Amino acid sequence: MESGTFDVIVVGSGAAGFLAAIRAADLGASVAMIEKEPLFGGTSAMSGGGIWVPNNRDIGSAGVSDSAEEAFEYMRHVIPENQVSDETIRTYITSAPEMIEYMEKIGVKYVPVAGYADYYPSAPGWKPGGRTMDCMSFDSRLLGEEFLQLRDTQPQNKVFGLTNMRISEVTVIQAQAQNWQWMASKIMLGYMADLKGRLKGWRDRRLTMGGALVGSLRYQAIKRGIPLHLRTRVREFTRDEDKITGVIAEDRDGNKIEFAAKKAVVLTSGGFEHNDDLRQQHLPGPTREIWSAGASGNTGDMIAAGEKVDAAFGLMHEAWWAPTVRWGDRTNVLFFEKGKPNLIIVNQEGQRFMNESITYNSYGDCIYGAKDARSPQFPAFVIFDSTYRKKFPFGELLQSSITPDWMRPSAFGPDGLLTKANSLEDLAGELGIEKDGLLATAGRMKRFAETGIDEDFSRGSDEHDRMYGDPTVTPNPCLGPIETPPFYGTQLFPGDIGTKGGLVIDNDARVQGKSGGPIDNLYAAGNCTASIMGDKYPGAGCTLGPALTMAYRAANHIMANGAAH
Repeated sequence: MESGTFDVIVVGSGAAGFLAAIRAADLGASVAMIEKEPLFGGTSAMSGGGIWVPNNRDIGSAGVSDSAEEAFEYMRHVIPENQVSDETIRTYITSAPEMIEYMEKIGVKYVPVAGYADYYPSAPGWKPGGRTMDCMSFDSRLLGEEFLQLRDTQPQNKVFGLTNMRISEVTVIQAQAQNWQWMASKIMLGYMADLKGRLKGWRDRRLTMGGALVGSLRYQAIKRGIPLHLRTRVREFTRDEDKITGVIAEDRDGNKIEFAAKKAVVLTSGGFEHNDDLRQQHLPGPTREIWSAGASGNTGDMIAAGEKVDAAFGLMHEAWWAPTVRWGDRTNVLFFEKGKPNLIIVNQEGQRFMNESITYNSYGDCIYGAKDARSPQFPAFVIFDSTYRKKFPFGELLQSSITPDWMRPSAFGPDGLLTKANSLEDLAGELGIEKDGLLATAGRMKRFAETGIDEDFSRGSDEHDRMYGDPTVTPNPCLGPIETPPFYGTQLFPGDIGTKGGLVIDNDARVQGKSGGPIDNLYAAGNCTASIMGDKYPGAGCTLGPALTMAYRAANHIMANGAAH
């Protein structure tokens, strides 16, 4: 059995893993990182890369003022008290700005996003923007050949499926705000001008979103000489009585490797979204791992390892819910698309059952927890007309004004993204929806679009909803009739961007035992833990924000206290 001894062992190579490793190294630790996949970055690299940081130092640049008390008032109103304590919320509000300032100090640059509103506008302390922060772009050439080992972002987050965009660019382009075409053209021209990059392949070397975050962090880890062991799977922990002393892993050939940790093991390995057995055991049904847009390697390995050391678990029934659609073997999340006019979501009876523009995390409650005799509202379907199709992208399919249907024939049909029909009646028949119900719903939506008032679900009545609408549509930017053929539809799945239940941690990210109190030398952050946001999603970046903040606090605690010896 090969072996290696370090002060700190980090399991997982997402943003939280890298930050824990870098911070511990800066505080004097020897560190090794372990990743079971052939690519590093996990769900972090695939994500938008946004970080939700209330009361951040630069929030004024977004035209917003904030305070710790306003942030607490907002979070406390949104997050159930029986799930997350006041102390934990205040710890986050204090520590997240410290974390982002440390990131800036080591060269990972973030800026607040103006107009990117918190997700619960009716809550006291809500802000119309500035708390969500966007990662500045990163030149992947600094990574050398390791660039090819970085997990790529989702195709739907790219211009023409090729060029990367920052959050601030996506919000303009997706909303088709003023000068959006100029911005998209500028991004594409920059991509084409990288002639050396094009000779190497189609992948954009200007990293943005999660790619920029993880790429920047990997670069800093390389500068510090932190080794990253890919294709190495942690199976269990080693212990000396009640103290964790390291991990036992397997390399790609099945050979065992023991990594000894003199100070601590930090788990940042993602959730269990791609483990169907765990999904069936813990999540509400129906559920399938192919509906998830999380990284494929997130199969709950640290859940199994934690059970062997009697760790406590929480929120195992929860995920970062998101509506998803399927195109062949690919899963697309509907982030912006669902809020546009000329689109509705219906059940099999053809009836709407929710405000389509609400935060994607709330789709879990709407589909699984609809207070109705037909609950859950599944199967559900997305329906839109050619007005929508012409103007807006849907998943990784660009709008027909740029990519007409004839250019992407694979997008239509049984294995495609969409079903297409010349009438709503025919579309209902193709999808198995009750025809009269769908026609009645379309008629009702036409009336709502004319008055600007959604009498059923108040869609478009607040700033969050309107953020995703079409500002050229009046009187309500989220409402439009479903009346212009041809018509399009597809099944909508109760998907996710990762699970959010797992190991229970304290405010220093120490994993808690079933009998109470921390397990010595074992820390965790990110989606392998029970989220410190509870079952809510206060704003964009509330996945990465807590993951990075708790990773930062874990490293500080390990090195300040030396963990247990």
